[in-house]
Amino acid sequence: MIRAVIIDDERNSRDIISLMLGKYCPEIEAVGTAANCRDGIEQIHLHKPQLVFLDLEMPDGTGFDVLAGAYDASFEAIFVTAFEKRFLHAIRLSEVELILKPIDKESLLQAVGTVVKRISHQQQHERYQVLLSNFSKPEGDVRRLVLPSPDGPEAVIPVEDIYYLEGYAEKTVFYLPDGKVLASRRPFRYYTELFANMRFYQTTNHQMVQLPQIQRIDHEQNKLHLKDGLVLDVTDRRKRELVNMLKQ
Repeated sequence: MIRAVIIDDERNSRDIISLMLGKYCPEIEAVGTAANCRDGIEQIHLHKPQLVFLDLEMPDGTGFDVLAGAYDASFEAIFVTAFEKRFLHAIRLSEVELILKPIDKESLLQAVGTVVKRISHQQQHERYQVLLSNFSKPEGDVRRLVLPSPDGPEAVIPVEDIYYLEGYAEKTVFYLPDGKVLASRRPFRYYTELFANMRFYQTTNHQMVQLPQIQRIDHEQNKLHLKDGLVLDVTDRRKRELVNMLKQ
């Protein structure tokens, strides 16, 4: 049985999560609830849950404060919020589960299914440290990215190490220093949206380059020369757009 704690300042939300867990998730037992950050941290230390449902905004702080305050505990978290835009970028970079209010059965079961797999495989991961680190920085200045591998453990990479990425049918491939290549099960479109306000540029429908990695533009051959001798093709139109971006 997986022990769960529910931390949310809205009693209705706590009750809905408890009822849904009892009805649809027999493998999970709600062992404690709290209506604020301070009591939530106490509940975590008291019950040592494997799963925490965590409201992002509460009267005495945020869900991130709970994560920081329960630093010595080991659990998976599912964030719950009605105000996703403020937190969404940091959460998506960190591959942490999120449910939007009003809570519905499908969203809850999808998030629970993901974290139950992590718990059953004992996949303790640094995604929460990545989340706290990224949340403390402006959107364009995040440091690390969690990559959910299509067929293996998740990887954490420094964003500044990404040379470029390419989209394929069922995965996105990242090209990194020293010839290292990593794949994510997320589609390419997911990352074009994620990197929209960062120093990336989409060179083709399925390729995106990080601007600081460009060393030289070959205007005659329409080529981008990156670090480590990597060379990418670029169209005339996108080359002109890219030149204008690099001037900014």
